[in-house]
Formats: sequence, C-alpha cells, structure tokens
Amino acid sequence: MIRLRFHFFTLCVLILLAPGLFAQTNGKMQIHFMDVGQGDGAVLVTPNGKVILFDAGIDKDVDSCDKPKSYLDQLGITQIDAIVVSHYHSDHIGCIPEILEGRTLAGPVYDRGKSYDTATFRRYLAAVKTQRQTVALGTPIKFDEDATPVIVSVIAVNGAGVPTTNENDLSVSVRIAFGAFRAEIGGDLSGEDTGDYQDIETVVAADAGPLDVYKVHHHCSKYSTNDAWLQVTRPTIGIVSTGNLNGYGHPAQSCLDRLHHYGTKTYWTERGNGGTPTAGQDTIAKNIIVEVTPGSANFTARYGTTTEPYALKDTSTVVPAGPQPNSFAWSKRSGAKVYHFSSCDWVKNINPENLERGTTPPAGKTLHPDCPTHHP
Repeated sequence: MIRLRFHFFTLCVLILLAPGLFAQTNGKMQIHFMDVGQGDGAVLVTPNGKVILFDAGIDKDVDSCDKPKSYLDQLGITQIDAIVVSHYHSDHIGCIPEILEGRTLAGPVYDRGKSYDTATFRRYLAAVKTQRQTVALGTPIKFDEDATPVIVSVIAVNGAGVPTTNENDLSVSVRIAFGAFRAEIGGDLSGEDTGDYQDIETVVAADAGPLDVYKVHHHCSKYSTNDAWLQVTRPTIGIVSTGNLNGYGHPAQSCLDRLHHYGTKTYWTERGNGGTPTAGQDTIAKNIIVEVTPGSANFTARYGTTTEPYALKDTSTVVPAGPQPNSFAWSKRSGAKVYHFSSCDWVKNINPENLERGTTPPAGKTLHPDCPTHHP
C-alpha cells in the first residue's frame, strides 16, 4: 500500500512539473508555420510527439525573437528532437540560441556544413555544440518509423551542383512525406540567374515533385518560385513568411502572380510590404497550421478559428490507417488520472481486468509524461 501511494504521488508531481512536453500531440502530423515577422520558422510535430524545428529566424525589422519563443511556449514544447537549418542568414537561424534556452535538444541539428563568417553564425555554433550534422543529398531523416513515418528527404544543399557562393542559393531544401502528403521547405532558394543569384529551383523541381504544401522560397521574392518549378510542383497551397515592415518588397507581385497562375492558394504570416493580396487567393493568416490524419486523403490548413480542407494531390497511394501504435490505453480504476500510448512500457503494469483502450485520449485524463521516453 505504501508503494502504491508513493507511485500515485510521484505521478501527480510529474504531471504538475512537466506541463505538456507532449501536450501538443493530437494523433495527426502537424506543421506549424510560425509568424516570426520578417524571418522564417516552422515546427513539425509527429503523431508520436517528435518535434522537428525548421529554421527559427529573428524578425529583422524589430530584431526580436519574442514571436517564435512564445509560440513554442504556447505549444508546451520543452524538447526538440531535431533541427533542420536551411542556411546561415539571421532571419533563418538568429533565434535558435534563444529557442534552445530552457529546452532540451534531444537529437541532431542538420545544416549545410561549412562555415559563414558572421556573429550570428558563431552564436548558432555555440548553441548547437557537437550536435551539428551535415546533411547529405538523398539521405532520408525518419521519425515515427513504427507507425505512419514522417520522412524528411534532402533534395538540395549547397547549390545542388550549381556553382554559386550566394548564401540563399546554398539553402538546404527538404521534401516532407507523410503517407501520400508532400510538402517542401527550401529556405531562400532562388529561381533566376542574375548577377547575385543562380537558378536552383529548376534543377531540383523534379526531386520535389507535386506538392500539397509549398513554403514559398525566399519570402516570395521576385527571384523565387519560377515557372519551371511551378510547372512540376503545382502546389495546392503556398505559405509566405513575411513581415509588415520589410524593405525588400516581400511578397513580390510577380511571385504572387506566378503562384495564382498555377492555381496555388497562399497564406501569408503578415501583410508584408509588397504585392496586393487577392480575395479568394491570398489570406493574411498569421500562424498557419497544416494537419494530416494518418491514412487520410485530405489535409487541412488552420489559422485563427478557421479550418480549410484540401484533397491530397496524389491519393493513389493512400492506405487507410489501421490500429496505430499511438492509440491509447489507461486503467479504468487509475486514481492518477493518466493515460498512455498503447505501446508504452507502462501499459504492461495495468491489470488486464482494468485495462481500457481507445483511438482518442480519454476525457479527464492526462498523458503520462514518461510515455514518450518509453515509447519505441
């Protein structure tokens, strides 16, 4: 009896002291495109609760990291399992040191390797320490391999074979696959040959393939999102990360016109200081959350209180999800008011007579904070 009381007390303390390391899980794959002002940042949460950060830039207009920090706090994220860095400009990596303050970095930080002679880059190196790892073309990074896996594939790095020294051109581009869902995040890749930029988009378009979600390159600058890229990818929606005070003319009207021509609906994090939004085609949304249910032929884009559904571009490979390893289990007589992932080791301790299972969390109970640690 003393031991049971001790375990009950310990569970209650853990629940109070660990407010939601995995509070943001909902059984779906989520990509949160954060409003960080004139910068860039997104966070992916897998159905099993893995957290992958894609850039975390400083708002160049106000020199602040408040927005991405507060957004991750709002989600209850205290552990980041991996970071994918596109390139070394401050509007893409400037807030990584601040993001990691008070959070556990549990896995690698993937970047393009090499070096960049700025104070921002040196702060980044100091923050990620030995967890930095250079990405390789075609090498997939996998999460949730025991369920519907999230697969992040590198399709461009350091110019993708095109000679260039421009930091934007050197951006890492990744394709995210979850079942039949496809998204691409490619930093500030260029799509034109100019005195400053090289056309990388045309080279990597085939590896990106048709896209459901496209994080529009280079904040939708006039040098990004060319016709060759769009003819292949034909994204259903595009996410434009831009700041109201930017002096770059983002998003550029020419970039928007090309997206509209190919039927892409866009969501902007802010109004920006460039082209004019078109009713029915462009939405000023602030934070945009894309969600995909395992085995679904659809995805949704959510902003504020509005949720908009879309069909996946390729449903030929959709397989309805069977019982998922992240279905839930709990004791109907548990006074601790906790539930577990079905595959969690803690479930073995529940008396079979008291064991209940379900595909949604039970009302009135909280996810046991040790579950993700024990989850395969």
